[in-house]
Amino acid sequence: MKIEVDIKKILLEDEEKLSPFARKSSESLGRRFPIKSDPFRLEFARDETRILHSPPFRRLKHKTQVFLSPDNDHICTRMEHVLHVSSIASVIGRCLNLNTDLINAIAKGHDLGHPPFGHTGERQLDEILQDKGVPGGFMHELHGLRVVDMLTNHGSGLNLTYEVRDGIATHCGESFDRVVAPDRKRDLYNLESISGRGFWPATLEGCLVRLVDRIAYLGRDLEDALKAKLIKKSDIPIDITKNLGTENGQIIGVFVNDTIANSAGRDCIEMSEEVFALMKTLKEFNYKCIYLHPEVENKSGKAANIIKLLFHKMEEIFQDSQRGQNNGAVNNIIREAPLMDTFFNFIKNTNYSGETPSWRVVTDYIAGMTDHFAQKTFTQLFTPTPVV
Repeated sequence: MKIEVDIKKILLEDEEKLSPFARKSSESLGRRFPIKSDPFRLEFARDETRILHSPPFRRLKHKTQVFLSPDNDHICTRMEHVLHVSSIASVIGRCLNLNTDLINAIAKGHDLGHPPFGHTGERQLDEILQDKGVPGGFMHELHGLRVVDMLTNHGSGLNLTYEVRDGIATHCGESFDRVVAPDRKRDLYNLESISGRGFWPATLEGCLVRLVDRIAYLGRDLEDALKAKLIKKSDIPIDITKNLGTENGQIIGVFVNDTIANSAGRDCIEMSEEVFALMKTLKEFNYKCIYLHPEVENKSGKAANIIKLLFHKMEEIFQDSQRGQNNGAVNNIIREAPLMDTFFNFIKNTNYSGETPSWRVVTDYIAGMTDHFAQKTFTQLFTPTPVV
Protein backbone atom coordinates (compact mmCIF):
# COMPACT_ATOMS: atom_id res chain seq x y z
CA MET A 1 0.00 0.00 0.00
CA LYS A 2 1.18 3.51 -0.83
CA ILE A 3 0.35 4.84 2.66
CA GLU A 4 2.63 2.22 4.23
CA VAL A 5 5.50 3.14 1.93
CA ASP A 6 5.01 6.85 2.61
CA ILE A 7 4.96 6.44 6.39
CA LYS A 8 8.05 4.21 6.44
CA LYS A 9 9.84 6.80 4.28
CA ILE A 10 8.95 9.58 6.73
CA LEU A 11 10.17 7.53 9.70
CA LEU A 12 13.48 6.74 8.02
CA GLU A 13 13.97 10.35 6.92
CA ASP A 14 13.43 11.52 10.51
CA GLU A 15 16.15 9.12 11.65
CA GLU A 16 18.61 10.70 9.22
CA LYS A 17 18.34 13.92 11.24
CA LEU A 18 19.70 12.24 14.37
CA SER A 19 23.14 12.90 15.82
CA PRO A 20 26.02 11.11 14.08
CA PHE A 21 26.59 9.40 17.46
CA ALA A 22 23.04 7.97 17.53
CA ARG A 23 22.25 4.40 16.50
CA LYS A 24 19.66 4.43 13.74
CA SER A 25 17.31 1.50 13.31
CA SER A 26 18.50 1.26 9.72
CA GLU A 27 21.97 0.52 11.16
CA SER A 28 20.72 -2.15 13.55
CA LEU A 29 22.39 -5.54 13.44
CA GLY A 30 18.88 -6.99 13.43
CA ARG A 31 17.52 -9.91 15.43
CA ARG A 32 18.62 -13.46 16.05
CA PHE A 33 15.52 -14.60 14.18
CA PRO A 34 14.56 -12.31 11.27
CA ILE A 35 10.95 -11.12 11.11
CA LYS A 36 8.89 -9.22 8.58
CA SER A 37 9.26 -5.44 8.86
CA ASP A 38 6.41 -3.35 10.25
CA PRO A 39 5.06 -0.59 7.98
CA PHE A 40 4.33 1.84 10.81
CA ARG A 41 7.14 1.25 13.32
CA LEU A 42 10.90 1.04 13.09
CA GLU A 43 12.67 -1.86 14.77
CA PHE A 44 13.58 -0.30 18.13
CA ALA A 45 10.02 0.97 18.57
CA ARG A 46 8.78 -2.57 17.99
CA ASP A 47 11.09 -3.77 20.76
CA GLU A 48 9.61 -1.29 23.23
CA THR A 49 6.12 -2.59 22.41
CA ARG A 50 7.22 -6.21 22.78
CA ILE A 51 8.63 -5.44 26.21
CA LEU A 52 5.58 -3.46 27.35
CA HIS A 53 3.22 -6.30 26.51
CA SER A 54 5.34 -9.04 28.07
CA PRO A 55 4.48 -10.81 31.35
CA PRO A 56 7.90 -10.03 32.91
CA PHE A 57 7.22 -6.30 32.46
CA ARG A 58 3.77 -6.56 34.04
CA ARG A 59 5.23 -8.35 37.06
CA LEU A 60 7.52 -5.38 37.78
CA LYS A 61 4.58 -3.56 39.41
CA HIS A 62 4.77 -6.02 42.32
CA LYS A 63 8.55 -6.16 42.67
CA THR A 64 10.57 -4.21 45.22
CA GLN A 65 12.57 -1.14 44.30
CA VAL A 66 13.96 -0.38 47.80
CA PHE A 67 11.13 -0.84 50.31
CA LEU A 68 9.90 -4.43 50.46
CA SER A 69 6.27 -5.12 49.48
CA PRO A 70 5.11 -1.59 50.31
CA ASP A 71 1.50 -1.10 51.47
CA ASN A 72 1.77 2.60 50.62
CA ASP A 73 0.70 3.13 46.99
CA HIS A 74 2.96 6.17 46.75
CA ILE A 75 6.18 4.27 47.44
CA CYS A 76 8.17 3.44 44.32
CA THR A 77 7.99 -0.07 42.88
CA ARG A 78 10.29 -1.61 40.27
CA MET A 79 7.86 -0.79 37.46
CA GLU A 80 7.69 2.87 38.45
CA HIS A 81 11.48 3.01 38.53
CA VAL A 82 11.68 1.56 35.01
CA LEU A 83 9.15 4.12 33.74
CA HIS A 84 11.06 6.93 35.47
CA VAL A 85 14.28 5.84 33.75
CA SER A 86 12.50 5.74 30.40
CA SER A 87 10.99 9.20 30.90
CA ILE A 88 14.18 10.90 32.10
CA ALA A 89 16.42 9.23 29.51
CA SER A 90 14.10 10.12 26.64
CA VAL A 91 14.11 13.80 27.69
CA ILE A 92 17.91 13.88 27.75
CA GLY A 93 18.12 11.81 24.58
CA ARG A 94 15.84 14.15 22.69
CA CYS A 95 18.00 17.11 23.70
CA LEU A 96 21.12 15.23 22.54
CA ASN A 97 19.35 14.21 19.31
CA LEU A 98 19.70 10.50 20.05
CA ASN A 99 17.34 7.67 19.09
CA THR A 100 14.50 7.82 21.63
CA ASP A 101 12.98 4.58 20.32
CA LEU A 102 16.16 2.75 21.28
CA ILE A 103 16.39 4.62 24.60
CA ASN A 104 12.83 3.74 25.59
CA ALA A 105 13.22 0.08 24.63
CA ILE A 106 16.41 -0.35 26.67
CA ALA A 107 15.00 1.60 29.60
CA LYS A 108 11.76 -0.36 29.81
CA GLY A 109 13.61 -3.66 29.53
CA HIS A 110 16.62 -2.92 31.70
CA ASP A 111 15.29 -4.44 34.95
CA LEU A 112 13.31 -7.41 33.60
CA GLY A 113 15.86 -9.71 35.23
CA HIS A 114 15.35 -8.40 38.76
CA PRO A 115 14.17 -11.05 41.27
CA PRO A 116 11.68 -10.38 44.09
CA PHE A 117 12.73 -8.22 47.03
CA GLY A 118 15.06 -6.03 44.97
CA HIS A 119 18.79 -6.20 45.58
CA THR A 120 18.20 -8.35 48.68
CA GLY A 121 16.79 -11.07 46.44
CA GLU A 122 19.61 -10.59 43.97
CA ARG A 123 22.31 -10.89 46.63
CA GLN A 124 20.71 -14.03 48.09
CA LEU A 125 20.42 -15.77 44.71
CA ASP A 126 24.01 -14.77 43.95
CA GLU A 127 25.20 -16.21 47.26
CA ILE A 128 23.37 -19.48 46.65
CA LEU A 129 24.79 -19.89 43.14
CA GLN A 130 28.29 -18.89 44.24
CA ASP A 131 28.14 -21.57 46.94
CA LYS A 132 27.17 -24.06 44.26
CA GLY A 133 30.19 -23.05 42.19
CA VAL A 134 28.12 -21.53 39.38
CA PRO A 135 30.43 -19.21 37.37
CA GLY A 136 29.35 -15.58 37.72
CA GLY A 137 26.68 -16.32 40.31
CA PHE A 138 23.53 -14.26 39.71
CA MET A 139 23.38 -10.76 38.21
CA HIS A 140 20.05 -9.25 37.29
CA GLU A 141 21.52 -7.58 34.19
CA LEU A 142 22.61 -10.87 32.66
CA HIS A 143 19.49 -12.63 33.86
CA GLY A 144 17.52 -9.91 32.07
CA LEU A 145 19.13 -11.03 28.82
CA ARG A 146 18.06 -14.58 29.63
CA VAL A 147 14.51 -13.40 30.32
CA VAL A 148 14.10 -11.69 26.94
CA ASP A 149 15.94 -14.44 25.04
CA MET A 150 14.73 -17.68 26.60
CA LEU A 151 12.16 -17.38 29.40
CA THR A 152 9.35 -15.34 27.85
CA ASN A 153 6.71 -16.77 25.50
CA HIS A 154 7.19 -20.35 26.72
CA GLY A 155 10.89 -20.35 26.04
CA SER A 156 10.93 -18.59 22.67
CA GLY A 157 11.79 -15.15 24.09
CA LEU A 158 10.95 -11.70 22.75
CA ASN A 159 13.45 -11.81 19.86
CA LEU A 160 14.69 -8.25 20.48
CA THR A 161 17.31 -6.44 18.42
CA TYR A 162 20.96 -6.90 19.34
CA GLU A 163 21.24 -3.25 20.41
CA VAL A 164 18.38 -3.46 22.92
CA ARG A 165 19.64 -6.77 24.28
CA ASP A 166 23.08 -5.20 24.69
CA GLY A 167 21.62 -2.26 26.61
CA ILE A 168 19.80 -4.60 28.99
CA ALA A 169 22.89 -6.72 29.67
CA THR A 170 25.21 -3.76 30.31
CA HIS A 171 23.03 -1.17 32.07
CA CYS A 172 24.61 -1.69 35.54
CA GLY A 173 23.06 1.18 37.51
CA GLU A 174 25.22 0.34 40.52
CA SER A 175 28.36 1.49 38.68
CA PHE A 176 28.96 5.16 39.39
CA ASP A 177 31.05 6.58 36.55
CA ARG A 178 31.21 10.27 35.71
CA VAL A 179 31.73 9.50 32.03
CA VAL A 180 30.05 6.61 30.22
CA ALA A 181 31.35 6.03 26.69
CA PRO A 182 30.16 3.36 24.25
CA ASP A 183 32.30 0.35 23.44
CA ARG A 184 31.58 0.33 19.72
CA LYS A 185 34.05 -2.48 18.98
CA ARG A 186 32.37 -5.12 21.11
CA ASP A 187 30.81 -8.09 19.30
CA LEU A 188 27.03 -7.83 19.74
CA TYR A 189 26.54 -11.21 18.12
CA ASN A 190 28.15 -12.76 21.19
CA LEU A 191 26.35 -11.08 24.09
CA GLU A 192 26.18 -14.37 25.97
CA SER A 193 29.92 -14.06 26.57
CA ILE A 194 29.39 -11.08 28.90
CA SER A 195 30.50 -12.35 32.28
CA GLY A 196 30.31 -9.38 34.63
CA ARG A 197 29.58 -5.71 35.15
CA GLY A 198 32.77 -4.43 33.55
CA PHE A 199 31.27 -4.29 30.05
CA TRP A 200 30.06 -0.95 28.65
CA PRO A 201 27.09 -0.49 26.31
CA ALA A 202 27.86 -0.51 22.61
CA THR A 203 25.51 2.40 21.84
CA LEU A 204 25.37 5.93 23.19
CA GLU A 205 21.68 5.33 23.93
CA GLY A 206 22.66 2.39 26.13
CA CYS A 207 25.21 4.58 27.91
CA LEU A 208 22.53 7.16 28.60
CA VAL A 209 20.19 4.60 30.17
CA ARG A 210 23.08 3.30 32.28
CA LEU A 211 23.72 6.76 33.74
CA VAL A 212 20.04 7.69 34.07
CA ASP A 213 19.35 4.52 36.06
CA ARG A 214 21.05 6.13 39.06
CA ILE A 215 19.55 9.58 38.37
CA ALA A 216 16.12 7.98 38.60
CA TYR A 217 16.56 6.18 41.90
CA LEU A 218 18.74 8.41 44.09
CA GLY A 219 16.27 11.26 44.52
CA ARG A 220 13.24 9.01 44.55
CA ASP A 221 14.70 6.78 47.25
CA LEU A 222 15.46 9.87 49.32
CA GLU A 223 11.90 11.14 48.91
CA ASP A 224 10.44 7.71 49.79
CA ALA A 225 12.62 7.47 52.90
CA LEU A 226 11.30 10.85 54.04
CA LYS A 227 7.72 9.63 53.52
CA ALA A 228 8.50 6.46 55.46
CA LYS A 229 10.01 8.59 58.26
CA LEU A 230 13.27 6.67 58.14
CA ILE A 231 15.08 9.99 57.89
CA LYS A 232 14.32 13.65 58.48
CA LYS A 233 15.19 16.55 56.19
CA SER A 234 17.59 17.78 58.84
CA ASP A 235 19.58 14.53 58.40
CA ILE A 236 20.40 15.31 54.79
CA PRO A 237 23.90 16.76 54.20
CA ILE A 238 23.88 20.52 53.72
CA ASP A 239 25.68 20.21 50.38
CA ILE A 240 22.77 18.16 49.07
CA THR A 241 19.99 20.39 50.38
CA LYS A 242 21.77 23.52 49.13
CA ASN A 243 22.85 22.34 45.67
CA LEU A 244 20.43 19.54 44.77
CA GLY A 245 17.39 20.04 46.99
CA THR A 246 15.38 17.53 49.01
CA GLU A 247 12.61 16.76 46.52
CA ASN A 248 12.98 14.22 43.75
CA GLY A 249 11.96 16.70 41.04
CA GLN A 250 14.59 19.20 42.13
CA ILE A 251 17.33 16.57 42.27
CA ILE A 252 16.45 15.12 38.87
CA GLY A 253 16.38 18.63 37.38
CA VAL A 254 19.95 19.36 38.46
CA PHE A 255 21.26 16.01 37.22
CA VAL A 256 19.41 16.24 33.89
CA ASN A 257 20.50 19.79 33.13
CA ASP A 258 24.11 18.98 33.96
CA THR A 259 24.13 15.80 31.87
CA ILE A 260 22.73 17.58 28.81
CA ALA A 261 25.16 20.48 29.13
CA ASN A 262 28.20 18.21 29.40
CA SER A 263 27.18 15.57 26.84
CA ALA A 264 25.96 17.74 23.94
CA GLY A 265 27.88 17.04 20.74
CA ARG A 266 30.02 14.32 22.30
CA ASP A 267 30.25 10.55 21.88
CA CYS A 268 29.81 9.95 25.58
CA ILE A 269 27.40 10.70 28.40
CA GLU A 270 29.10 12.89 30.97
CA MET A 271 28.44 14.86 34.13
CA SER A 272 30.48 17.75 35.46
CA GLU A 273 32.92 17.01 38.27
CA GLU A 274 30.99 19.28 40.64
CA VAL A 275 27.57 17.69 40.11
CA PHE A 276 29.03 14.19 39.99
CA ALA A 277 30.62 14.83 43.39
CA LEU A 278 27.18 15.78 44.71
CA MET A 279 25.73 12.61 43.21
CA LYS A 280 28.35 10.52 45.04
CA THR A 281 27.60 12.34 48.29
CA LEU A 282 23.90 11.60 47.86
CA LYS A 283 24.66 7.97 47.05
CA GLU A 284 26.81 7.60 50.18
CA PHE A 285 24.10 9.19 52.31
CA ASN A 286 21.42 6.91 50.85
CA TYR A 287 23.50 3.80 51.52
CA LYS A 288 24.35 4.76 55.06
CA CYS A 289 20.99 6.14 56.17
CA ILE A 290 18.43 4.41 53.93
CA TYR A 291 19.62 1.16 52.31
CA LEU A 292 21.49 0.11 55.49
CA HIS A 293 18.92 1.54 57.91
CA PRO A 294 18.27 -1.00 60.72
CA GLU A 295 14.57 -1.25 59.84
CA VAL A 296 15.30 -1.84 56.17
CA GLU A 297 18.07 -4.31 57.05
CA ASN A 298 15.74 -6.23 59.36
CA LYS A 299 13.11 -6.69 56.67
CA SER A 300 15.80 -7.46 54.10
CA GLY A 301 17.08 -10.27 56.31
CA LYS A 302 13.62 -11.81 56.44
CA ALA A 303 13.26 -11.51 52.67
CA ALA A 304 16.66 -13.15 52.16
CA ASN A 305 15.55 -16.08 54.32
CA ILE A 306 12.42 -16.48 52.18
CA ILE A 307 14.53 -16.69 49.01
CA LYS A 308 17.03 -19.08 50.58
CA LEU A 309 14.44 -21.46 51.99
CA LEU A 310 12.34 -21.31 48.82
CA PHE A 311 15.33 -22.13 46.66
CA HIS A 312 16.42 -25.21 48.58
CA LYS A 313 12.85 -26.48 49.03
CA MET A 314 12.00 -26.05 45.35
CA GLU A 315 15.23 -27.69 44.24
CA GLU A 316 14.37 -30.62 46.49
CA ILE A 317 10.84 -30.77 45.03
CA PHE A 318 12.22 -30.61 41.48
CA GLN A 319 14.48 -33.56 42.13
CA ASP A 320 12.00 -35.62 44.20
CA SER A 321 9.31 -35.22 41.53
CA GLN A 322 11.79 -36.37 38.89
CA ARG A 323 11.78 -32.97 37.17
CA GLY A 324 8.00 -32.85 37.37
CA GLN A 325 7.60 -36.20 35.57
CA ASN A 326 6.38 -38.20 38.60
CA ASN A 327 2.64 -37.48 38.57
CA GLY A 328 2.03 -38.99 41.97
CA ALA A 329 4.66 -36.80 43.63
CA VAL A 330 3.46 -33.74 41.70
CA ASN A 331 -0.15 -34.24 42.81
CA ASN A 332 0.88 -34.66 46.45
CA ILE A 333 2.89 -31.45 46.34
CA ILE A 334 0.09 -29.47 44.67
CA ARG A 335 -2.43 -30.78 47.19
CA GLU A 336 -0.32 -29.29 49.99
CA ALA A 337 0.81 -26.18 48.08
CA PRO A 338 -1.58 -25.34 45.18
CA LEU A 339 0.68 -22.58 43.84
CA MET A 340 3.28 -25.18 42.94
CA ASP A 341 1.09 -26.08 39.98
CA THR A 342 2.51 -22.92 38.41
CA PHE A 343 6.04 -24.23 38.93
CA PHE A 344 5.34 -27.55 37.24
CA ASN A 345 3.64 -25.77 34.32
CA PHE A 346 6.67 -23.51 34.06
CA ILE A 347 8.94 -26.56 33.74
CA LYS A 348 6.74 -28.04 31.01
CA ASN A 349 6.36 -24.83 29.04
CA THR A 350 9.99 -23.72 29.01
CA ASN A 351 12.53 -25.20 26.65
CA TYR A 352 14.58 -27.04 29.23
CA SER A 353 16.43 -30.20 28.30
CA GLY A 354 16.78 -33.27 30.46
CA GLU A 355 20.32 -32.12 31.26
CA THR A 356 19.37 -28.64 32.51
CA PRO A 357 20.62 -28.52 36.12
CA SER A 358 18.11 -28.06 38.92
CA TRP A 359 19.72 -24.80 40.06
CA ARG A 360 19.11 -23.28 36.62
CA VAL A 361 15.40 -24.13 36.58
CA VAL A 362 14.79 -23.02 40.17
CA THR A 363 16.75 -19.79 39.71
CA ASP A 364 14.78 -18.91 36.59
CA TYR A 365 11.49 -19.55 38.36
CA ILE A 366 12.24 -17.71 41.61
CA ALA A 367 13.78 -14.72 39.80
CA GLY A 368 10.51 -14.30 37.90
CA MET A 369 8.39 -14.14 41.06
CA THR A 370 6.86 -10.96 42.44
CA ASP A 371 7.27 -10.17 46.13
CA HIS A 372 3.71 -11.24 46.90
CA PHE A 373 3.93 -14.47 44.92
CA ALA A 374 7.17 -15.41 46.66
CA GLN A 375 5.56 -14.78 50.05
CA LYS A 376 2.44 -16.80 49.19
CA THR A 377 4.48 -19.67 47.80
CA PHE A 378 6.64 -19.64 50.94
CA THR A 379 3.53 -19.72 53.15
CA GLN A 380 2.07 -22.71 51.33
CA LEU A 381 5.34 -24.65 51.41
CA PHE A 382 6.33 -23.95 55.01
CA THR A 383 3.17 -23.16 56.97
CA PRO A 384 1.20 -26.22 58.18
CA THR A 385 -2.51 -26.49 57.44
CA PRO A 386 -5.08 -28.34 59.60
CA VAL A 387 -5.35 -32.09 58.98
CA VAL A 388 -9.07 -32.02 59.82
